[in-house]
Amino acid sequence: MDLPVQNIVSEIDLKPSDALLPLFETIVNAIISLKQTKDMMRQDRMITIQIYRGESSSVLNFSGNKTISSIKVIDNGEGFTDENLKSYRTAYTHKNKKDFGCKGIGRFTILAAFNEIRITSNYKQKNKWRFRELMLDPINEVTVLKEQDSDEPMRQTTVQLAGCHNQSIKDYTALSINEIAESIMEHCLIYFLCNDLPIIKIIEIESEESTIVNDLYQQVSKERERQFSIGKNIFDCYIIKTAKVHNRKNHYIHYCANSRVVGIGKNISKVNSIFSYPIIDNGRPYYLDVYVVSEYLNKKVYNSRNGFSIPQENENGFLNNDGLISFDQIEENIAKLLVSEYDEFVKATQDRNIKELKNYIQINAPRYRRFLNREDFLNSIPPNLPDDKKEEALYKIAFNEKRKIDQKIQGFIDKSEINKDSIEIIKNELIEKAAYDSDSLSEYMIQRKAIIDLFKRFLEADQHGKYRLEEDIHNLIFPRGVTGREINYESHNLWLLDERFATYTFIASDMPITAFSENKSRKEPDLLLADSPPMFNNPICFAPELSGEISSMVIFEFKRPGEIAHQKNKSDYRWEYSHLIEKYFDEFLYGDNKKNYRGSHVMVRKETPKFGFVIVDAIPERLEAYNEGKGYRKTPFGSFYKIYPELNLHIEVLRFYQLIEAVEKRHTPFFDKLFAV
Repeated sequence: MDLPVQNIVSEIDLKPSDALLPLFETIVNAIISLKQTKDMMRQDRMITIQIYRGESSSVLNFSGNKTISSIKVIDNGEGFTDENLKSYRTAYTHKNKKDFGCKGIGRFTILAAFNEIRITSNYKQKNKWRFRELMLDPINEVTVLKEQDSDEPMRQTTVQLAGCHNQSIKDYTALSINEIAESIMEHCLIYFLCNDLPIIKIIEIESEESTIVNDLYQQVSKERERQFSIGKNIFDCYIIKTAKVHNRKNHYIHYCANSRVVGIGKNISKVNSIFSYPIIDNGRPYYLDVYVVSEYLNKKVYNSRNGFSIPQENENGFLNNDGLISFDQIEENIAKLLVSEYDEFVKATQDRNIKELKNYIQINAPRYRRFLNREDFLNSIPPNLPDDKKEEALYKIAFNEKRKIDQKIQGFIDKSEINKDSIEIIKNELIEKAAYDSDSLSEYMIQRKAIIDLFKRFLEADQHGKYRLEEDIHNLIFPRGVTGREINYESHNLWLLDERFATYTFIASDMPITAFSENKSRKEPDLLLADSPPMFNNPICFAPELSGEISSMVIFEFKRPGEIAHQKNKSDYRWEYSHLIEKYFDEFLYGDNKKNYRGSHVMVRKETPKFGFVIVDAIPERLEAYNEGKGYRKTPFGSFYKIYPELNLHIEVLRFYQLIEAVEKRHTPFFDKLFAV
């Protein structure tokens, strides 16, 4: 050879996706040989492929197929005539470039995967039958082993790819005969479209299984041929419609060069998400394969024919200036072409997507309800998205639209142009802004509804008759063992008790009093709240007063659902509700040392407004009667209260269901508006 074969082969880098590329190169060479055979009818052209298996794949393979060790490709084409042998000895020959797009390096691609190529050829030369045997390997290059006259008056060439050695692709040759046939069908489709495809038969030597590749084309419908241009470059598109079989889930674009498919197909849904579903024709699902052919692709294909020197993106607009084209440009044109060709399918897909998005908004994301009548926004969201991606897309639209409105309003403010028209414009923008700003409020109310529903579930017995622990209820309202300085407003649910309590500046939850005061008591009120107090700098609260006197104090005590509150003796109901909570107030009123860790005095006086709430699940009639005799009064809502004027202390007792009922009534107008269909 004119160039060292070993040097050429070493430059070829094959990827796992190129596992069958050496076979494809051999088949295409056989097809070209058959096309050059002038005295043969098209129906007599034949290629037989014999597959020889080797070891098991080292890559996880559930099919159990073994890897390919060797391949034989047999055809009845022109064969290794003197002229073809001369071409075979020369790298980068131009013999078949003009008519067949050959680059003269296919055999080197084969040697990048196999140890050697062994060839026997019975051919006709000047009306005389001849036989030739040769071998090609990277070290010895082309070696003619035998040349002689032949007694066999028939054309037959056998090309054997012997000893697959490239581990990068070898493990990925563990394909079934049907998978190999489908890959050949896709790679050689251009020949089928041009009516140049011979009969191709595949035989598994070990299992004796066989299949005819041409039979697969019966599933293919040559749907349409279309064309588009980018600059001066023309691209032809062959659109093939294939019935949905096996587990196929996508439409594909196949780029071709020199009558060959190059690389693997690209999922069309990645180009335009509308094509995420099969096309339905007469009730049957079909997928599209778009084969793209262009002289531009012929020029840009790599010598190894496993890719193109074409960038994916058009960066900074430089490509057009240089006459270059990106894949993004090509695919944008293909997408437009398909949308135009399959407009009914596109419309049906868009309608289905909009219906799914509206349903998602109404049920799961009412904060985006203003989009229900904005189909222009909804059409910009890809179809077939999971709920988390729907949420992401809707949020992105809302964020971008709100930002545009904010920029318009700021622009108006910066210009300071006030007239009738500008006032009307800004008024409309402010209305739009209010709609977007309401999203955060809607989201917050949705969270509240979920918390209310969870609270109700916590109060119910499970399938075993067991109730939630007191601490579960406690943690839902306010986490145990922390103060309001440690968590923010969004992290607790004090609004379940009363909206006013959410504004208290100090909140301590299920902590010993000594944890936030030098009072040595180990008593632990379930929830303590102080309104605008200076009282605890360590950290509890801040207020204008410097004396340490607090404005008001609230303490909650929760009792486990399913039990009678504080009932030590199950048959003794002679105790007051106040026993559950007044001990905590006593610690602040009468404790010996009321200082915080910094030494500041804590001022809780008898005049300080104090509120105690006891939340229980059950109040037996005898307990109710006893407390009414002790001064507790029953409200029209079924709760009980008692006022201790001398201590400025108000104690209220209510059941969990009354708490839930009250919170639901407070929220009903909001929920009705938010979740109304």
